[in-house]
Amino acid sequence: MTGVQTCALPIFLTVKLKMMKQKKHRKIPALAAGTTLVAAMTLMASCSTDYEDQIVYNDIEKPFQEDFKKDTVVFEKLPAERAKHILNLSDPSTEIVDKPDYTFQTDNLINVRKSTEDESLVITSWSAKPVSNVTLEMYIPEVDEYIPVAFIKSIPAFSRFSFKPSFVGRRNIWKKKNGNFVSFTCPYLDLNRMKTRLVSDDEHFKMLQKIDARWTCSFSNYGWTPEVGESHNFREMKPIYAREWVVIVTNYTYMMTTPEYKYVMANFKKVMGGDLYDNNKVTFTAEKYQSEMERFKAQKSFVLGQSSPAYGGLGGGYIWTVTDWNFYGHYGSFSGWEAITHEHMHCMDYSHDSNMTYPAKTPEGVNVGWPEFIWQLHMWLSHKGDLPYTDRNLLGFHKEENAKYRDCGINDIFKDDAKLQKTIEDFYKKSRLVKYFTENPIKDHAK
Repeated sequence: MTGVQTCALPIFLTVKLKMMKQKKHRKIPALAAGTTLVAAMTLMASCSTDYEDQIVYNDIEKPFQEDFKKDTVVFEKLPAERAKHILNLSDPSTEIVDKPDYTFQTDNLINVRKSTEDESLVITSWSAKPVSNVTLEMYIPEVDEYIPVAFIKSIPAFSRFSFKPSFVGRRNIWKKKNGNFVSFTCPYLDLNRMKTRLVSDDEHFKMLQKIDARWTCSFSNYGWTPEVGESHNFREMKPIYAREWVVIVTNYTYMMTTPEYKYVMANFKKVMGGDLYDNNKVTFTAEKYQSEMERFKAQKSFVLGQSSPAYGGLGGGYIWTVTDWNFYGHYGSFSGWEAITHEHMHCMDYSHDSNMTYPAKTPEGVNVGWPEFIWQLHMWLSHKGDLPYTDRNLLGFHKEENAKYRDCGINDIFKDDAKLQKTIEDFYKKSRLVKYFTENPIKDHAK
Protein backbone atom coordinates (compact mmCIF):
# COMPACT_ATOMS: atom_id res chain seq x y z
CA MET A 1 0.00 0.00 0.00
CA THR A 2 1.34 3.39 -0.95
CA GLY A 3 2.46 5.52 1.98
CA VAL A 4 2.39 2.66 4.49
CA GLN A 5 5.68 1.59 6.06
CA THR A 6 5.93 -2.18 6.61
CA CYS A 7 8.30 -4.16 8.75
CA ALA A 8 8.78 -7.86 8.06
CA LEU A 9 9.66 -9.96 11.12
CA PRO A 10 10.67 -13.61 11.46
CA ILE A 11 7.80 -15.79 12.66
CA PHE A 12 9.47 -16.76 15.96
CA LEU A 13 10.12 -13.08 16.78
CA THR A 14 6.56 -12.04 15.89
CA VAL A 15 5.24 -14.58 18.38
CA LYS A 16 7.71 -13.43 20.99
CA LEU A 17 6.67 -9.80 20.49
CA LYS A 18 3.02 -10.67 21.06
CA MET A 19 3.92 -12.49 24.26
CA MET A 20 6.08 -9.61 25.51
CA LYS A 21 3.42 -7.00 24.80
CA GLN A 22 1.10 -8.98 27.02
CA LYS A 23 3.56 -9.13 29.90
CA LYS A 24 6.81 -7.21 29.83
CA HIS A 25 8.36 -8.22 33.15
CA ARG A 26 8.94 -11.93 33.75
CA LYS A 27 11.00 -14.02 36.15
CA ILE A 28 13.49 -16.27 34.37
CA PRO A 29 15.04 -19.29 36.18
CA ALA A 30 18.79 -19.88 36.31
CA LEU A 31 20.19 -21.24 33.05
CA ALA A 32 22.64 -23.96 32.35
CA ALA A 33 25.90 -22.90 30.73
CA GLY A 34 25.53 -22.29 27.01
CA THR A 35 21.75 -22.03 27.08
CA THR A 36 20.31 -19.32 24.80
CA LEU A 37 17.62 -17.01 26.20
CA VAL A 38 15.99 -15.33 23.22
CA ALA A 39 13.54 -13.19 25.18
CA ALA A 40 16.21 -11.64 27.38
CA MET A 41 18.85 -11.17 24.70
CA THR A 42 16.82 -9.93 21.75
CA LEU A 43 16.27 -6.20 21.29
CA MET A 44 12.67 -5.83 20.29
CA ALA A 45 12.58 -5.30 16.53
CA SER A 46 9.55 -3.06 16.27
CA CYS A 47 8.45 -0.45 13.78
CA SER A 48 6.95 1.51 16.68
CA THR A 49 8.94 4.43 18.05
CA ASP A 50 7.10 4.25 21.36
CA TYR A 51 9.50 3.55 24.17
CA GLU A 52 7.10 1.28 26.05
CA ASP A 53 6.70 -0.90 22.96
CA GLN A 54 10.45 -1.34 22.57
CA ILE A 55 11.99 -1.81 25.99
CA VAL A 56 12.92 -5.32 27.13
CA TYR A 57 13.62 -6.20 30.75
CA ASN A 58 13.60 -9.44 32.73
CA ASP A 59 14.63 -10.46 36.22
CA ILE A 60 17.11 -13.31 36.20
CA GLU A 61 18.65 -15.30 39.03
CA LYS A 62 22.09 -15.81 37.56
CA PRO A 63 24.04 -13.74 35.02
CA PHE A 64 25.20 -15.34 31.81
CA GLN A 65 27.59 -12.59 30.73
CA GLU A 66 29.74 -9.92 32.35
CA ASP A 67 28.12 -7.32 34.59
CA PHE A 68 27.23 -3.83 33.36
CA LYS A 69 30.28 -1.73 32.52
CA LYS A 70 30.25 2.04 32.68
CA ASP A 71 31.85 4.28 30.07
CA THR A 72 34.96 6.36 30.73
CA VAL A 73 34.76 9.88 29.30
CA VAL A 74 37.88 12.00 28.84
CA PHE A 75 37.16 15.58 27.72
CA GLU A 76 40.52 16.00 25.99
CA LYS A 77 40.03 12.82 23.93
CA LEU A 78 36.56 13.65 22.64
CA PRO A 79 36.21 14.79 19.00
CA ALA A 80 36.41 18.57 18.62
CA GLU A 81 32.74 18.77 17.62
CA ARG A 82 31.79 17.10 20.90
CA ALA A 83 33.84 19.17 23.36
CA LYS A 84 34.17 22.93 23.77
CA HIS A 85 34.86 25.61 26.33
CA ILE A 86 32.17 28.25 26.86
CA LEU A 87 32.48 31.90 27.90
CA ASN A 88 35.82 32.14 26.17
CA LEU A 89 37.36 35.59 26.64
CA SER A 90 37.70 36.12 22.89
CA ASP A 91 34.06 35.25 22.13
CA PRO A 92 31.85 38.15 21.04
CA SER A 93 28.91 39.07 23.25
CA THR A 94 26.58 37.95 20.45
CA GLU A 95 27.73 34.41 21.20
CA ILE A 96 26.24 34.46 24.69
CA VAL A 97 23.48 37.08 25.00
CA ASP A 98 19.83 36.09 24.62
CA LYS A 99 20.81 32.49 23.87
CA PRO A 100 19.08 29.47 25.48
CA ASP A 101 22.39 27.58 25.47
CA TYR A 102 23.84 30.31 27.69
CA THR A 103 21.29 30.02 30.45
CA PHE A 104 22.23 28.48 33.79
CA GLN A 105 20.38 27.32 36.89
CA THR A 106 21.88 27.93 40.30
CA ASP A 107 20.68 24.60 41.70
CA ASN A 108 22.01 22.70 38.68
CA LEU A 109 25.32 24.35 37.78
CA ILE A 110 26.69 21.20 36.15
CA ASN A 111 23.74 19.93 34.19
CA VAL A 112 22.94 16.94 32.00
CA ARG A 113 20.47 16.94 29.13
CA LYS A 114 19.75 14.84 26.05
CA SER A 115 21.05 16.06 22.71
CA THR A 116 18.43 17.22 20.23
CA GLU A 117 20.43 15.61 17.42
CA ASP A 118 21.17 12.04 18.49
CA GLU A 119 21.26 9.59 21.40
CA SER A 120 23.91 11.58 23.25
CA LEU A 121 24.02 13.15 26.68
CA VAL A 122 25.23 16.75 26.86
CA ILE A 123 26.97 17.96 30.01
CA THR A 124 27.46 21.69 30.57
CA SER A 125 29.55 23.02 33.43
CA TRP A 126 28.89 26.52 34.76
CA SER A 127 31.55 25.97 37.39
CA ALA A 128 34.47 28.40 37.23
CA LYS A 129 36.69 25.63 38.60
CA PRO A 130 37.32 22.15 37.18
CA VAL A 131 35.62 19.27 38.97
CA SER A 132 37.33 15.88 39.28
CA ASN A 133 36.29 12.24 39.52
CA VAL A 134 32.64 12.54 38.62
CA THR A 135 30.29 9.60 38.10
CA LEU A 136 27.17 10.04 35.99
CA GLU A 137 24.35 7.87 37.30
CA MET A 138 21.03 7.25 35.58
CA TYR A 139 17.82 6.00 37.09
CA ILE A 140 16.28 3.35 34.83
CA PRO A 141 12.63 2.79 35.87
CA GLU A 142 12.64 -0.86 34.77
CA VAL A 143 15.69 -1.53 36.94
CA ASP A 144 14.33 0.73 39.70
CA GLU A 145 17.82 1.88 40.67
CA TYR A 146 20.42 4.47 39.73
CA ILE A 147 23.13 2.89 37.59
CA PRO A 148 26.62 4.39 37.11
CA VAL A 149 26.77 4.78 33.34
CA ALA A 150 29.92 6.91 32.96
CA PHE A 151 33.02 8.00 34.84
CA ILE A 152 34.41 11.44 34.00
CA LYS A 153 37.94 12.03 35.24
CA SER A 154 37.66 15.83 34.99
CA ILE A 155 35.01 18.32 33.93
CA PRO A 156 36.81 21.50 32.88
CA ALA A 157 35.60 24.90 34.08
CA PHE A 158 33.04 26.55 31.78
CA SER A 159 32.75 23.63 29.38
CA ARG A 160 30.22 21.68 27.33
CA PHE A 161 30.68 18.17 25.95
CA SER A 162 28.62 15.23 24.74
CA PHE A 163 28.94 11.47 24.39
CA LYS A 164 26.78 8.48 23.49
CA PRO A 165 26.25 6.13 26.46
CA SER A 166 27.15 2.64 25.30
CA PHE A 167 24.37 0.96 27.33
CA VAL A 168 21.68 2.39 25.02
CA GLY A 169 20.38 -0.03 22.40
CA ARG A 170 22.17 -3.09 23.70
CA ARG A 171 21.32 -5.76 26.21
CA ASN A 172 22.71 -5.13 29.71
CA ILE A 173 22.85 -7.03 32.97
CA TRP A 174 22.83 -5.21 36.29
CA LYS A 175 23.21 -6.64 39.80
CA LYS A 176 20.67 -4.92 42.04
CA LYS A 177 21.19 -3.92 45.65
CA ASN A 178 19.12 -6.89 46.81
CA GLY A 179 21.51 -9.26 45.05
CA ASN A 180 19.22 -10.13 42.14
CA PHE A 181 20.16 -9.55 38.52
CA VAL A 182 18.12 -7.77 35.89
CA SER A 183 18.57 -7.99 32.13
CA PHE A 184 17.42 -4.90 30.25
CA THR A 185 17.63 -3.11 26.92
CA CYS A 186 16.84 0.60 26.55
CA PRO A 187 16.15 1.36 22.87
CA TYR A 188 16.91 5.06 23.24
CA LEU A 189 17.38 7.79 25.82
CA ASP A 190 14.16 9.07 27.31
CA LEU A 191 14.88 11.64 30.03
CA ASN A 192 11.15 12.05 30.62
CA ARG A 193 11.33 8.59 32.15
CA MET A 194 14.95 8.35 33.19
CA LYS A 195 16.68 10.60 35.71
CA THR A 196 20.31 11.70 35.80
CA ARG A 197 22.55 12.73 38.66
CA LEU A 198 26.24 13.46 39.12
CA VAL A 199 28.17 12.11 42.10
CA SER A 200 31.64 13.13 43.25
CA ASP A 201 33.77 13.57 46.36
CA ASP A 202 35.28 16.72 44.86
CA GLU A 203 34.99 19.42 47.56
CA HIS A 204 34.10 22.21 45.14
CA PHE A 205 31.43 20.03 43.54
CA LYS A 206 29.91 19.33 46.97
CA MET A 207 29.70 23.09 47.60
CA LEU A 208 27.82 23.59 44.34
CA GLN A 209 25.48 20.73 45.19
CA LYS A 210 24.45 22.46 48.42
CA ILE A 211 22.90 25.41 46.57
CA ASP A 212 19.11 25.19 46.61
CA ALA A 213 18.10 28.62 45.27
CA ARG A 214 16.13 27.97 42.07
CA TRP A 215 17.30 30.90 39.97
CA THR A 216 17.50 30.79 36.18
CA CYS A 217 20.02 33.26 34.79
CA SER A 218 20.83 34.45 31.28
CA PHE A 219 22.73 37.38 29.75
CA SER A 220 21.75 40.46 27.74
CA ASN A 221 23.24 43.57 26.17
CA TYR A 222 19.95 45.38 26.94
CA GLY A 223 19.86 47.29 23.69
CA TRP A 224 23.51 48.24 23.71
CA THR A 225 25.15 48.19 20.28
CA PRO A 226 28.52 49.48 19.07
CA GLU A 227 26.62 52.29 17.35
CA VAL A 228 25.04 53.67 20.55
CA GLY A 229 28.29 53.18 22.46
CA GLU A 230 28.67 55.06 25.73
CA SER A 231 25.49 57.07 25.31
CA HIS A 232 23.46 54.04 26.40
CA ASN A 233 22.40 53.12 29.97
CA PHE A 234 24.01 49.71 29.51
CA ARG A 235 27.29 48.32 28.27
CA GLU A 236 28.28 45.23 26.31
CA MET A 237 27.93 41.93 28.17
CA LYS A 238 31.27 40.45 27.19
CA PRO A 239 32.23 36.92 28.34
CA ILE A 240 34.74 38.29 30.87
CA TYR A 241 31.82 39.99 32.66
CA ALA A 242 29.55 36.98 32.25
CA ARG A 243 32.14 34.75 33.94
CA GLU A 244 32.23 37.05 36.94
CA TRP A 245 28.41 37.11 37.05
CA VAL A 246 28.46 33.33 37.38
CA VAL A 247 30.89 33.63 40.31
CA ILE A 248 28.82 36.38 41.96
CA VAL A 249 25.51 34.52 41.66
CA THR A 250 27.08 31.23 42.78
CA ASN A 251 28.64 32.80 45.88
CA TYR A 252 25.44 34.72 46.69
CA THR A 253 23.21 31.65 46.52
CA TYR A 254 25.77 29.56 48.41
CA MET A 255 25.77 32.15 51.23
CA MET A 256 22.05 31.49 51.59
CA THR A 257 22.77 27.86 52.51
CA THR A 258 25.20 28.58 55.35
CA PRO A 259 24.38 28.23 59.05
CA GLU A 260 25.55 31.81 59.61
CA TYR A 261 22.98 33.14 57.12
CA LYS A 262 20.19 31.15 58.72
CA TYR A 263 21.27 32.21 62.19
CA VAL A 264 21.33 35.92 61.36
CA MET A 265 17.92 35.71 59.69
CA ALA A 266 16.57 34.27 62.94
CA ASN A 267 18.49 36.74 65.15
CA PHE A 268 18.97 39.76 62.91
CA LYS A 269 18.78 42.56 65.46
CA LYS A 270 21.02 40.74 67.93
CA VAL A 271 23.77 40.28 65.33
CA MET A 272 23.44 43.37 63.13
CA GLY A 273 22.27 45.95 65.68
CA GLY A 274 18.85 46.61 64.17
CA ASP A 275 16.08 45.09 62.07
CA LEU A 276 15.24 45.06 58.40
CA TYR A 277 12.12 46.93 57.28
CA ASP A 278 9.99 47.06 54.13
CA ASN A 279 8.87 49.81 51.74
CA ASN A 280 6.39 51.07 54.33
CA LYS A 281 9.07 51.03 57.01
CA VAL A 282 7.35 48.14 58.75
CA THR A 283 9.91 46.18 60.74
CA PHE A 284 10.30 42.52 59.83
CA THR A 285 8.71 40.04 62.24
CA ALA A 286 10.18 36.61 62.89
CA GLU A 287 7.65 35.23 60.39
CA LYS A 288 8.68 37.82 57.78
CA TYR A 289 12.36 36.93 58.07
CA GLN A 290 11.47 33.26 57.57
CA SER A 291 9.12 33.86 54.64
CA GLU A 292 11.65 36.12 52.89
CA MET A 293 14.34 33.50 53.32
CA GLU A 294 12.13 31.12 51.36
CA ARG A 295 11.04 33.71 48.79
CA PHE A 296 14.60 34.80 48.02
CA LYS A 297 15.46 31.20 47.07
CA ALA A 298 12.25 30.45 45.16
CA GLN A 299 12.14 29.93 41.42
CA LYS A 300 12.86 33.18 39.58
CA SER A 301 14.48 34.30 36.35
CA PHE A 302 17.14 37.00 36.11
CA VAL A 303 18.69 38.53 33.01
CA LEU A 304 22.19 39.65 33.88
CA GLY A 305 23.94 42.61 32.28
CA GLN A 306 26.40 45.45 32.67
CA SER A 307 25.12 48.96 33.35
CA SER A 308 26.84 52.22 32.49
CA PRO A 309 29.38 53.61 35.01
CA ALA A 310 26.93 56.47 35.45
CA TYR A 311 24.97 54.01 37.61
CA GLY A 312 26.18 51.60 40.25
CA GLY A 313 23.64 49.26 38.73
CA LEU A 314 20.12 49.05 37.32
CA GLY A 315 17.60 46.48 38.46
CA GLY A 316 13.97 45.53 38.87
CA GLY A 317 11.73 42.68 37.76
CA TYR A 318 14.03 40.30 35.90
CA ILE A 319 16.65 43.01 35.11
CA TRP A 320 19.76 42.65 37.24
CA THR A 321 22.79 44.67 36.17
CA VAL A 322 25.80 46.26 37.87
CA THR A 323 28.60 48.42 36.57
CA ASP A 324 32.25 47.69 35.90
CA TRP A 325 33.95 47.98 39.32
CA ASN A 326 31.55 45.51 40.89
CA PHE A 327 32.82 42.73 38.63
CA TYR A 328 36.18 42.72 40.36
CA GLY A 329 35.35 44.46 43.65
CA HIS A 330 33.11 41.67 44.93
CA TYR A 331 36.12 39.54 45.90
CA GLY A 332 37.08 42.20 48.44
CA SER A 333 33.62 42.06 50.11
CA PHE A 334 33.63 45.78 50.92
CA SER A 335 33.26 46.89 47.29
CA GLY A 336 30.68 45.33 45.03
CA TRP A 337 28.13 43.63 47.22
CA GLU A 338 26.35 46.90 48.00
CA ALA A 339 25.37 47.39 44.34
CA ILE A 340 24.85 43.70 43.64
CA THR A 341 22.42 43.26 46.52
CA HIS A 342 20.83 46.68 46.03
CA GLU A 343 19.75 45.77 42.50
CA HIS A 344 18.77 42.25 43.55
CA MET A 345 16.43 43.66 46.17
CA HIS A 346 14.82 45.85 43.50
CA CYS A 347 14.16 42.57 41.65
CA MET A 348 12.53 41.33 44.86
CA ASP A 349 10.17 44.36 44.86
CA TYR A 350 11.93 46.52 47.46
CA SER A 351 12.27 50.28 46.92
CA HIS A 352 14.60 52.94 48.30
CA ASP A 353 12.09 53.47 51.11
CA SER A 354 13.21 50.19 52.67
CA ASN A 355 16.59 49.31 54.15
CA MET A 356 16.76 46.35 51.79
CA THR A 357 18.35 48.50 49.08
CA TYR A 358 20.20 51.14 51.10
CA PRO A 359 21.32 50.61 54.70
CA ALA A 360 20.00 53.17 57.18
CA LYS A 361 21.36 54.26 60.54
CA THR A 362 19.49 53.36 63.68
CA PRO A 363 19.03 55.91 66.51
CA GLU A 364 22.12 54.30 68.05
CA GLY A 365 24.12 55.12 64.91
CA VAL A 366 24.39 51.55 63.60
CA ASN A 367 24.22 51.09 59.82
CA VAL A 368 21.61 48.37 59.20
CA GLY A 369 20.31 46.90 55.95
CA TRP A 370 20.43 43.98 53.55
CA PRO A 371 23.53 45.17 51.61
CA GLU A 372 25.35 45.75 54.91
CA PHE A 373 24.48 42.24 56.05
CA ILE A 374 25.58 40.52 52.85
CA TRP A 375 28.97 42.20 52.45
CA GLN A 376 29.79 41.39 56.07
CA LEU A 377 28.62 37.78 55.65
CA HIS A 378 30.70 37.48 52.48
CA MET A 379 33.74 38.81 54.34
CA TRP A 380 33.27 36.32 57.19
CA LEU A 381 32.76 33.32 54.89
CA SER A 382 35.58 34.36 52.58
CA HIS A 383 37.95 34.58 55.54
CA LYS A 384 36.82 31.07 56.59
CA GLY A 385 37.29 29.76 53.07
CA ASP A 386 33.65 28.69 53.06
CA LEU A 387 32.66 30.00 49.62
CA PRO A 388 32.89 28.39 46.19
CA TYR A 389 35.09 31.26 44.96
CA THR A 390 37.41 33.41 47.06
CA ASP A 391 40.46 33.87 44.78
CA ARG A 392 40.27 36.84 42.40
CA ASN A 393 43.19 35.38 40.47
CA LEU A 394 41.13 32.33 39.44
CA LEU A 395 39.59 34.22 36.51
CA GLY A 396 41.90 37.22 36.69
CA PHE A 397 39.43 39.91 35.62
CA HIS A 398 41.77 42.57 37.04
CA LYS A 399 44.93 41.28 35.39
CA GLU A 400 46.70 43.41 32.81
CA GLU A 401 46.78 40.60 30.26
CA ASN A 402 42.98 40.58 30.30
CA ALA A 403 42.61 44.34 29.75
CA LYS A 404 41.89 43.80 26.05
CA TYR A 405 38.78 41.78 26.92
CA ARG A 406 37.36 44.46 29.26
CA ASP A 407 35.98 47.89 28.51
CA CYS A 408 36.99 49.34 31.88
CA GLY A 409 40.04 50.09 33.97
CA ILE A 410 40.81 48.77 37.45
CA ASN A 411 40.71 50.84 40.65
CA ASP A 412 44.20 51.33 42.08
CA ILE A 413 43.41 49.52 45.32
CA PHE A 414 42.70 46.35 43.33
CA LYS A 415 46.04 46.49 41.54
CA ASP A 416 48.10 46.15 44.72
CA ASP A 417 47.61 42.88 46.64
CA ALA A 418 49.19 44.23 49.83
CA LYS A 419 47.06 47.39 49.86
CA LEU A 420 43.92 45.37 49.06
CA GLN A 421 44.58 42.89 51.84
CA LYS A 422 45.12 45.66 54.38
CA THR A 423 41.82 47.30 53.39
CA ILE A 424 40.01 43.95 53.70
CA GLU A 425 41.50 43.43 57.16
CA ASP A 426 40.41 46.91 58.26
CA PHE A 427 36.83 46.21 57.20
CA TYR A 428 37.01 42.74 58.74
CA LYS A 429 37.88 44.22 62.14
CA LYS A 430 35.00 46.71 61.91
CA SER A 431 32.35 44.14 61.00
CA ARG A 432 29.65 43.54 63.62
CA LEU A 433 28.90 40.16 62.09
CA VAL A 434 32.56 39.10 62.26
CA LYS A 435 32.78 40.21 65.88
CA TYR A 436 29.58 38.36 66.78
CA PHE A 437 30.57 35.02 65.22
CA THR A 438 34.13 35.30 66.53
CA GLU A 439 32.73 35.60 70.05
CA ASN A 440 29.79 33.25 69.48
CA PRO A 441 30.88 30.49 67.07
CA ILE A 442 28.15 28.28 65.71
CA LYS A 443 28.35 24.79 64.26
CA ASP A 444 26.78 23.57 61.06
CA HIS A 445 24.54 20.86 62.47
CA ALA A 446 23.51 19.91 58.93
CA LYS A 447 26.91 18.38 58.23
